[in-house]
Amino acid sequence: MNREKYLAELEEYLQPLTPEERADAIMFYSEFIDDAGLETRSQIEERLGTPRQLSRKVLADYSIKTTDEEVKYQRTATPQSNVKMIWLILLALLASPFLLGFGGIMIAVLIGILALLAGLVFGAGVLLCAGVVVMGLLIYIGVAMLFSSWAVGLFYLGLGLLALGGLLVVIPLVYWLIRLILQGIANFSKYLYDKLSKKRKEKGGSDHEEDI
Repeated sequence: MNREKYLAELEEYLQPLTPEERADAIMFYSEFIDDAGLETRSQIEERLGTPRQLSRKVLADYSIKTTDEEVKYQRTATPQSNVKMIWLILLALLASPFLLGFGGIMIAVLIGILALLAGLVFGAGVLLCAGVVVMGLLIYIGVAMLFSSWAVGLFYLGLGLLALGGLLVVIPLVYWLIRLILQGIANFSKYLYDKLSKKRKEKGGSDHEEDI
């Protein structure tokens, strides 16, 4: 009964997965619980963690696997996949009881890097919006002045078109830079996740870290 209830709760937390992936995960951990001879809820949670904690690990593992497959076929993962993977890894790490010493420091570093990236993206967005507004004003003024002073109108219109050209160059550059930084954070997240998983194995508390 404890086993069935635990697995039922785990399945509820694994709703982001496909039905096939959920079935594979439940079958894997059902067999693991049987093979390990875990009978009570406390024994299961001592070995695997709560259903919520375990689900975050499973979701992170599947997200890493999906991202790695994207890289294999597309050479680089999409920003959306990297963001999803980083978020799931962070949730899995925060749900882990192994947050002391090296683990806690590295997770704090990861959170700090993510906060810095969020600040950079926000700042870049504000600057780009300001650039669009300035460009629009220059073009508007230029067109309006053409009817009263064509030379001044052409000057402002030229400035507006120059600003438009600058935006067309800067926007792809900013996108590429953010994507590059995001890929670096994703790689660091996977490294940190693997490192802490290995440390937990060495502690003897997570034989369930096998791939599903």
